[in-house]
Amino acid sequence: MNGAAIQPSPIPFYTVLVLYLGIMAFIGWYAGRKTNSLGDFFVLSGKAGVVVSGIAYFSTQFSMGTFLGTPGTIYGVGYAGMAISVPGAVFCMILPALLIGRKLITLGHKYGFLTMADYLTDRYDSKVMSGVLGIMMLFFLIPMMGAQIIGAGVIVHVFTGLPEWVGVVGMGIIVILYCMTGGMQGAMMTDVIQGSLMIATAIVTFVVSIVMGGGFSNINQTLHSMNEAYLTFPGANGYMPWTYYVSNIVLWSFFTMGQPHLFTKFFAMKDHKTMFKAILLGTAGMFFSATLIEWAGVNGIATIQNIEKADQIVPMILQRGLNPFLASIFIAGIVAAGMSTIDGILVTTTGAVTRDIYQKLVNKNATDESVMKLSKVITVIIGILVICFGVFQPGSIFEINLFAFSGMAIFVVPILFGIYWKKATAKGAIAAVVTGVISLLLFTLNPSVKALALGFHALFPTTIISAIVMVIVSKFTKAPPQETIERHFMV
Repeated sequence: MNGAAIQPSPIPFYTVLVLYLGIMAFIGWYAGRKTNSLGDFFVLSGKAGVVVSGIAYFSTQFSMGTFLGTPGTIYGVGYAGMAISVPGAVFCMILPALLIGRKLITLGHKYGFLTMADYLTDRYDSKVMSGVLGIMMLFFLIPMMGAQIIGAGVIVHVFTGLPEWVGVVGMGIIVILYCMTGGMQGAMMTDVIQGSLMIATAIVTFVVSIVMGGGFSNINQTLHSMNEAYLTFPGANGYMPWTYYVSNIVLWSFFTMGQPHLFTKFFAMKDHKTMFKAILLGTAGMFFSATLIEWAGVNGIATIQNIEKADQIVPMILQRGLNPFLASIFIAGIVAAGMSTIDGILVTTTGAVTRDIYQKLVNKNATDESVMKLSKVITVIIGILVICFGVFQPGSIFEINLFAFSGMAIFVVPILFGIYWKKATAKGAIAAVVTGVISLLLFTLNPSVKALALGFHALFPTTIISAIVMVIVSKFTKAPPQETIERHFMV
């Protein structure tokens, strides 16, 4: 079966998508009416309950990468490719909650922290931390949002035949509108709908892919006849050696705590009990849906060949296996994956510019009301930059997502040292982050340096180097005031 066998069905797709986006826009408007303060805008004033917290965390963690980029990568690898995120999905809420979650909820409620920079600035008694984090967030999170919006272009192209930039621009405008009006209230309310739709999409895509392939036995026989490597480790082209397998488990679990848009979710949670219940709900949703959608990518190898881009495999399974209206409903689940990630990151990135750079460094006398107004303008500006990034598409969804995720993951070092080591200093934290970014770029882009990682992901050596720098510089620089240390370690 080749990639051009089925003509796009634009009318059902447009009908369902317009209805879905209309509901999202209404939620943004409704949330805007209930958003009365910066606390409401950025962290729901710390009142999010179990269902909202659990689904919002996993739907923000899951993205177009989960539903398009990862199955697309697996489509070229086989069963071994399922190790990309499935094992990590089990721990990606549990580890952050155990290591940092309890303390963040307590500190957030007690001292009114709204962003990751609020915590780091206060812990290290350094306003410069705000600027460093804000700049890094712009550098890495705009590409991360861009990866999601590229997925919208892929979907629109498969279902309508229109150029990909049409989907990029359309999705960008909708997300900008509901984040600009509703902030985190709008983002988390829409996340509940989007997360539920994602689970449904994963189930349906998996079932359809099995039916199209004639059952598990037939699919596996077909894969065996095409290339035996599809059925074994390390997969086709040796993609998943054990070092990369281990890297992916750690990458998508341990390093999630360095992502500002996920870190901030702890400040939104009501209390510790809410957090632990939300972990159980979110972990179950993530593991279940990640397993099924990635398995569908394997099944797709047996039934669909010669497609323009591997990222198209899931939309094509739905397009070929369901009637146009049903396919469009579940494609909205993939759009939901991208939108739920973009909205969480967009609100967080807006906070980085308006609070962490503007209010703390540029205009220290700025009122919360003026920051609220500025937030809406900055949301639009960042949204336009993301749309431009999506139109020019400098790489595949998976590659862009992975690079951006890795860049923000470096903040795991100052976060963990800040929580567990009293002698960690601001200069040590800044030096660790700057060294980490330089190391990441070298281990990613320079073949000679990359070889030194011995097959592990660049984040492994980068984190080790960053941690060593943190310890050395902290040993020779002044620690924060005793009052600050007591405030953070008496919790």
